[in-house]
Amino acid sequence: MLDFESCQSLEKLVADNEICGMICRLLRGIEPRDDFPAIPIFQELLRDKHLLIAEHTRRHLREEIAFPGPVINRANRARWLEEGGMTLRERADREVTRLVNSYTPSRLAENVKTELTRMMKREARRYGMDSLPGRLE
Repeated sequence: MLDFESCQSLEKLVADNEICGMICRLLRGIEPRDDFPAIPIFQELLRDKHLLIAEHTRRHLREEIAFPGPVINRANRARWLEEGGMTLRERADREVTRLVNSYTPSRLAENVKTELTRMMKREARRYGMDSLPGRLE
């Protein structure tokens, strides 16, 4: 991403956000739980054939699995085609539109917003930009 900071877009930003979320989870690694070692629990759940609906699984699922948002699609090709075959770009564009349409204005005081905008414009000029991108102006 550092090589491409000059060609950023809102669509790339929402895609990068989901990728970074999955990477953050990966970097946490595997952590022992309060019920470690879980091998006896795992064997019982396999024997009873209810691994995915077990209380143990449900208790740890959201902590252990990184669930990407609507931009990253983990479906296989057949399901992806069944669901319309939207490209990553199309899904990212749809998410940007959703976020922009659901935007709630900041509750910051106007003088604080004005000062932040002034600072961003100063930095933009320092790096050769005449103005801020359209949605930030």
